[in-house]
Amino acid sequence: MRPQVLTLPDLDRKLDDMPEGTLHQITRSDYERLFGLNDVALGRLRNFAKTHSCVASFADHAIIFRKKIRSSI
Repeated sequence: MRPQVLTLPDLDRKLDDMPEGTLHQITRSDYERLFGLNDVALGRLRNFAKTHSCVASFADHAIIFRKKIRSSI
């Protein structure tokens, strides 16, 4: 049985469904496959995260999305 390949629509749904303050991690290889390795890949990642009210951070072997907490002020 082959492992399921992460797709952009899958990641889209996951980030939309996350409660505020939670984390979701993807592998570096998934990042490279979904967003690319060229000079605009980081911009694509940041825009994608921003549209889902998330911040993306780089770890050694992963990308971590954190859902922003909305201020009630």
